[in-house]
Amino acid sequence: MSTVGIELYPKAESYRQDILAKIDINIGPVGFAYRGLLEELNEVVRGSKIYSAAYIEGLYGSGKTLVLRKLVYDIVSGPDKEKYKNVIPIYFFLGEMDFRLLQELKGYFRDLITYTSSEAYAVKPNIIGERSDWKLRLPILEEAVKIIGEVEKSYKLEEEKEILGFFDVLRELNRKGYYPLLIFDEFERVIYTGDGLKSDLGRKAFVTYINNYLELTRGHLYSGMFVITTTRPIDELVKTAVEEQRPHMNFIMSQLGVSPTRVVEDFPLVRGHIVYDFKTTLDWYDLHLELLANRYGLILHRELLHLVAHVLPTPRAIVQIDKKIKTHLGVKPEVVTPQELYKALEPKIVEFLERLKKEKIDSRFIITARTQWHLKFIELLKNGFFVVKSNVYNDVAKALGISIEDYRKARQKVSQILHDLCKIELFEATGEGEYRLNPQILAYALEIERLPDGSIASLNEVIGKIKNAVKKKREMQKKYREQEERKKQEE
Repeated sequence: MSTVGIELYPKAESYRQDILAKIDINIGPVGFAYRGLLEELNEVVRGSKIYSAAYIEGLYGSGKTLVLRKLVYDIVSGPDKEKYKNVIPIYFFLGEMDFRLLQELKGYFRDLITYTSSEAYAVKPNIIGERSDWKLRLPILEEAVKIIGEVEKSYKLEEEKEILGFFDVLRELNRKGYYPLLIFDEFERVIYTGDGLKSDLGRKAFVTYINNYLELTRGHLYSGMFVITTTRPIDELVKTAVEEQRPHMNFIMSQLGVSPTRVVEDFPLVRGHIVYDFKTTLDWYDLHLELLANRYGLILHRELLHLVAHVLPTPRAIVQIDKKIKTHLGVKPEVVTPQELYKALEPKIVEFLERLKKEKIDSRFIITARTQWHLKFIELLKNGFFVVKSNVYNDVAKALGISIEDYRKARQKVSQILHDLCKIELFEATGEGEYRLNPQILAYALEIERLPDGSIASLNEVIGKIKNAVKKKREMQKKYREQEERKKQEE
């Protein structure tokens, strides 16, 4: 497929309909996910299955939304659109709405009706496919709005109306010969960040949804297909939200009667009997990223591709690095090494460290007069050590001013420095003797809209994560000192 004239953007929501028609999705993990979802839907359409539940996981910027928008476009307006004429895509960006599914469904159908009748309509990212093709579905869209009006009268509890009434509408679509393709994009924004739970009713409705999740994944609520995307495994999102004491999660746990100490074991969304028909993770590797960069004219230096593959392996990172280099350095990306990339990232890194110097934990500054780790951290990045493996420890030692006369001691010092940087989450250990810059810090420095876990990439969010890590480190040090003191007293 020709990619001439197609420019990659940081956000898949930005692509116009004509670009979705042309874009090549058959690259690496996004190609596998697209083909897998399409085959699941084909089985439903041809009657081999009555239902399919799919799960896609990938860091923010890994291509999940592009896969889904391309999928919906091809279903509505692609070469095989006749095959899918009885499929009704329902696309929800969960972070941009309140979790009142019935009300959101009504708004979605009304937007589609307006879209089919007005060339002046400002198309929303979840309205995908050509007007002429949606017009063919116009009678069922208008009927669906009427059905919603009837369903709204059926429930006394508002939270049940919003969830159970929502699935009543989908079953009515089934009875009229249609298969809903329900897409929940950005699920981390209801579980982890809470962005998609904008009201008390939305939070109560989400609890009702959680209690019906097993039935949803097993196809007991309607016939068709369900797709969910998330940045990390749901159990990890739940656990992290609890550890960070996110207010929405406290509310959800109290409503479910789940204890914080058993949240992962007892949370309904992560129990062992939750099974998906199709499940994939968008893991990008060096070859995938190189193919993507070449296909779309983003010819980055090979060392930069290696850096991205090991720190923030997403198409969005490649697009942003290309943009940063051209804007800040004014040179071609294919000639820029990691050492030179730091110059483009330096303003954001310095901003981050300057703010960190002002932060306190329990009235004590994070960076004290004796602190050296922030200086070592910035020297590593200045010298291009976004990724450190054991075979470059000598080079790291030189960059940090460590004498290498005693080879073994130098390596031990480097290892200890990297270990200490991991404790405060500036770096991460990825294997024996292997480390990388925390992907969240690179995402922030690249000015990507959200961090890899889906949380907003604000300075406050990044600083908050580092403060949590420093606090844990200090608590562990205090506990260790107390244990040592008790041992001395016992002796």
